[in-house]
Amino acid sequence: MHQRHKAVILAVCALALAVVAYLLLSRGSDGPQVRQTISPPAEENASAPAWVTTGQTPRPDYSPSTVEALNATQPDEAAPQPTAPIEIREDTTVTLSFVHALTDSLLAGFHPLGRQGTPASTVSVKTLNIFFGREMRGLPTVGDDIGESRKAVLDYAFSPGMIRTLHDLYAPALVADLTDTALHEERSYTVGETTELRTLSPQETATMLRLVAQDAERTAAALRGVGNDPVIVEMAGKYLGAVRTVERANARLQAAVDGRDDPAEAGQRLKQAILQREQVKASIVTRMREHCPGCPEQELFYLAQWAYRRVLDEPEKRLPAFGAAADAMDDLAKRLRARSAELE
Repeated sequence: MHQRHKAVILAVCALALAVVAYLLLSRGSDGPQVRQTISPPAEENASAPAWVTTGQTPRPDYSPSTVEALNATQPDEAAPQPTAPIEIREDTTVTLSFVHALTDSLLAGFHPLGRQGTPASTVSVKTLNIFFGREMRGLPTVGDDIGESRKAVLDYAFSPGMIRTLHDLYAPALVADLTDTALHEERSYTVGETTELRTLSPQETATMLRLVAQDAERTAAALRGVGNDPVIVEMAGKYLGAVRTVERANARLQAAVDGRDDPAEAGQRLKQAILQREQVKASIVTRMREHCPGCPEQELFYLAQWAYRRVLDEPEKRLPAFGAAADAMDDLAKRLRARSAELE
């Protein structure tokens, strides 16, 4: 029985080896070959297309003219052109250094936290005018004569056409320089009772720009008042006359004290002269306040005096410049407010 099982196993193994040998030695593809009879194609008479003998029938096209042709090749979209760099031109008299100096002055007067617990600015028209009138930063000088240099610059710049030219030239540069310097350059700021060396935050920069815009708007209103109301300049001239009267009355009082005149009478004359001077000053401020109700009294009076000096020789020629300066200040304020809104 055992021998019979062995014989069966050997027979099966032999059969398997035979099958493997057949598969290895057979020719053809890796897979089994399927053979079948291929039928030849049916023979047909070759003929030309029907339109060769019958012709083509035109069909009207009612598609709108805006429809693109089917399978039309779409043109490649033009690559965006790189943005051209902003070119900042520079005036030969009022240079770009003046803009940087103005930025420094405006930031130096800004307090992120003033003594009243709110942001504040100590910059005014008077402080700026005194600073640039003495330092002449970014402005040409004639030797060591600051007075002559200041007059030459004002004669050059303070006219309607030149004011507009300088404003168009430098207004965008001032807003950009003021913003970038505040955000990226460390400097000393008064914060309450302390001083900190740091940059301004975007919110603080926005506040600073808004405060500068407010000052510009008030200055514009005052300048426009001077340009539209020539009586203000006349009153400023009367004030200077009253000042000289006070000086003469004071000199007489000193002479009376020395025994050459009646001190009581000289003292009374001085009191009357001082009273008249103050009345003229009050009238100037009242007249100016009609044009700028929110302006500080000292700023109004200072601008009236400054305006008188500007128009002293040629009032008809110089007065229109105040209107142009007011327009420039108003436009600058709009730019500052727009930039402030972007930062908030």
